[in-house]
Amino acid sequence: MSYAMPSMRAHRAPDDAARELAARLVRAGFVGLGAVIVLLGVLIAPIPGPGGIPVIVVGLMVILRNSFKARRHFVRLHQAHPRVISPLRRLLRRRKSQASQAK
Repeated sequence: MSYAMPSMRAHRAPDDAARELAARLVRAGFVGLGAVIVLLGVLIAPIPGPGGIPVIVVGLMVILRNSFKARRHFVRLHQAHPRVISPLRRLLRRRKSQASQAK
């Protein structure tokens, strides 16, 4: 007879796997939403005015925040063409919270 506690890892494994699967599905959903927004921006672009470009930028922001592969490609593109990509990169930076700015 053993008094050692049974491993709790066996009880957590299915829950962790379910959380990981749910997180991947949510990320994939956001990437799909971003792609739809980009396509909508491309459709709006021929209409007079700057309407299509901001919509495309928002779609790219959604995709880049949720896709590791797209983010890696974006960084490589930024290294190759920094002057073109820097304005978009500035938009993607996370803002500091108001509390940390007050210090």
